[in-house]
Amino acid sequence: MLPRLARGVINLLWKTCRVDIDGSPALDALAADGKPVIPCYWHGQQIFCVHALLELRERQSNRLKLGYLISPSRDGDAAARMFSDLNLRVIRGSATRGGAQALREIYEAIRNEGVSPIVTPDGPRGPAEQFKSGVAMLASLSGAPLVPVAYAARPAVRLSSWDRTLLPLPFARVKVVVGEPITVARGLAGDALEDVCTDARGRMLQLEQLARDGLRG
Repeated sequence: MLPRLARGVINLLWKTCRVDIDGSPALDALAADGKPVIPCYWHGQQIFCVHALLELRERQSNRLKLGYLISPSRDGDAAARMFSDLNLRVIRGSATRGGAQALREIYEAIRNEGVSPIVTPDGPRGPAEQFKSGVAMLASLSGAPLVPVAYAARPAVRLSSWDRTLLPLPFARVKVVVGEPITVARGLAGDALEDVCTDARGRMLQLEQLARDGLRG
């Protein structure tokens, strides 16, 4: 009951806001070719980023086969119920926690089913806005590029949660920006994966700033 109620509130909030989505031509081209990607955004931005990705999927006539990566926890159970009727391939596991088995299951969904799993590189419990190596490893193993997504809103509030969730207020202006795909070389490990994390984190923070700049004026 509560998960569906929460989603209903988010849907209503989305409808009251003036949302502008800047998509990525490169993402459109990959979707048109049926190639999976790994959309990623910070945990504190998931309220509207996942909604924006669903909108982009509709624009692409469902050629983008989205999956939603949900941790195997009690919170994850609630999230799974919330998204149960959205035609998302729900994958129970974590690209940042859970070890080789979880990564293998996500990898197989990408390679065998063409799923594009949505991930939060700083989830499920932080630290906030730190890009963990499991996501970079997933991109390296699967060959699917990372696609960063960010949004800004005005007016909005930050919740007191660990991820400082960004919550647009009703009738806010919202700018969602989809970044260019980040291709990760196959077979990386160690310092090379850390370099990918540093680069991806920098791009995601720049994307946030680009979204904020889009609300000026």
